[in-house]
Amino acid sequence: MQKIIVLLALVSIGFSASSQAGWNWPEDETMNAATKEKQAYYKVLMQTDKYQEAFTTINWLYKNTPNLHESIYQDGSKIIDELLELPDLSDNRKAALEDSLLWTYDMRMKYFNDKASVLDRKAYTAFKLYYRNASKYAMLRELYKELYTFSASDISDFNLTPYMTLATYYYKQKPAELSATDVLDIHGKITSVIDEKIMQGGNKEKLQKEQDKIDAFLNSLGDIISCEFIEEQLVPKFKSSPEDLNLAKKIFSYSLSAKCTDQPYFISAGEVFFQSAPSYSLAKALADKYYFAGKYDKAMHYYQQMEDLALDNEQKFDALMGQASTEVKLGNKKKARSVAYEALSVKPGASAAFNLIGNLYFLSFEECKAGESKVKDRAVYLAAYEMYQKAGNTEQMNACREQFPSIEDIFNESREEGSKITVDCWINESVTLQRRQ
Repeated sequence: MQKIIVLLALVSIGFSASSQAGWNWPEDETMNAATKEKQAYYKVLMQTDKYQEAFTTINWLYKNTPNLHESIYQDGSKIIDELLELPDLSDNRKAALEDSLLWTYDMRMKYFNDKASVLDRKAYTAFKLYYRNASKYAMLRELYKELYTFSASDISDFNLTPYMTLATYYYKQKPAELSATDVLDIHGKITSVIDEKIMQGGNKEKLQKEQDKIDAFLNSLGDIISCEFIEEQLVPKFKSSPEDLNLAKKIFSYSLSAKCTDQPYFISAGEVFFQSAPSYSLAKALADKYYFAGKYDKAMHYYQQMEDLALDNEQKFDALMGQASTEVKLGNKKKARSVAYEALSVKPGASAAFNLIGNLYFLSFEECKAGESKVKDRAVYLAAYEMYQKAGNTEQMNACREQFPSIEDIFNESREEGSKITVDCWINESVTLQRRQ
């Protein structure tokens, strides 16, 4: 009975296979029949987990009908995967099976014209087999090098991090074969592919995680990137091709890793990078650099870009505080206060905003004093005190108290503690009159 069931399965599978399009069945009747029998038989063996017999049978097809159908190589890969899981494999047997596994991908590329997709799979399979085997690194590098000549859409997301993993391991174990420059080039290629995938509508969050992984691998190599390397190898090229986006990305990214952000090429490369791929984090990096370099007009431009690119209220608050701080440096106190209040509307109660306004008031004594009333002149400190109080800044509250009008000043001007007094000048606010302790 069991034999009849198997024969029925063979007939069913054989009929199904022969009716499918794309099969190159032999014209010779005897060979045609034998081929269909072997093709059906290995399928049954796979279904019954007899992988060694299936491997022997499918090898007959490889030898006699190598261009029969792509599926015989796809199934061959599955069979070999199962055989590699068998316990107590000898080293020689394991190596032979691994060679056969990669060979099935070669045959698919040879006979069935799907090179990009198959090479993508072969590279990943080879990586899983050999990423800890230094003797195979040269072979793996060639596979990935060829794969990365194809477009980003031909490279699977699962083949991003492995290429950088390979480069890292290869460099650590054989730096004479894979130089620091090679590693950086590989990192740059992967980054370009990730960027292209995002532009094509790929999952940005997922792809950014892949970018974070390859960046982490690069950073794990320590001094592979140095300011000297950037200065000597990349900057001259950038000066001759200042619109080269990929080169700008490299310089910007490597400058961050090597802590060369004080160098002028960091900002130059960052601006080119930003024009092509504006982002909140990049705008912030440029804004902060220009701010601390004293180039406040440029800083303001990028803080405003930050606001436009902000993804949440926290980011918008930081962008507005950057603008407010820049307005302070530009001498626009009233505008700085206005922007700080705008920041408070985004993040109510934020101490940083109240501190900024408090500092503006505290530093306005010389500008605002009229010399006609000591109480009125010192009211700026009362205004500053109230802002610092809202910020919870006790140290600056104490500093303000030391500058409050004395009780004598209040008495001489016929005023009363606790009454309201208007601070003139640009501040123009009403505050509660308090005396110096």
